[in-house]
Amino acid sequence: MCDRCGIPGSHAFALTERPAHRLAGHMWEGTHAEAAAGAIHPLILEMKAASQRRPGMWRSPIVGLSWNDRPGGFRYFVGIAIDEGEQPADGLVALDLPEMNFASAWHGAGDGDVAGHYGRMMEWIGDEGLKWDLSRFYHREEYPLDYDPAGPPVLRLLMPVAGA
Repeated sequence: MCDRCGIPGSHAFALTERPAHRLAGHMWEGTHAEAAAGAIHPLILEMKAASQRRPGMWRSPIVGLSWNDRPGGFRYFVGIAIDEGEQPADGLVALDLPEMNFASAWHGAGDGDVAGHYGRMMEWIGDEGLKWDLSRFYHREEYPLDYDPAGPPVLRLLMPVAGA
């Protein structure tokens, strides 16, 4: 059940746009087993704290981008939105992303396996006559600022699409 809206099960898939924006964060590289064991969690927590320290009312969700371009593993960027032209803090790298369209769904605590949810999203993309656009990265994930890595995964799943 979604702890945000109270609707049980996986939410319906939808098309979602993200405007061009700049992210600052960390690039991680490793295996799926390392990621499943929590290797990315410290980066998520660091970006959560960085977002909460930013001035103003708006707080960026923690954004994860994945590239499945390594034998036996993948690369994963974890970051938060920063202002256009803003330089990242020491130790962080910046990524400038263009406006993009995504297939998206909210993955709640009771929605089971994230990989299975992505599989259902891939089927939906094909059913809608869209194409998974791998030209920039494979997936985008958005973690809420109350994300708890010790709990079940709660995040927005996004796959870049073309033909939208």
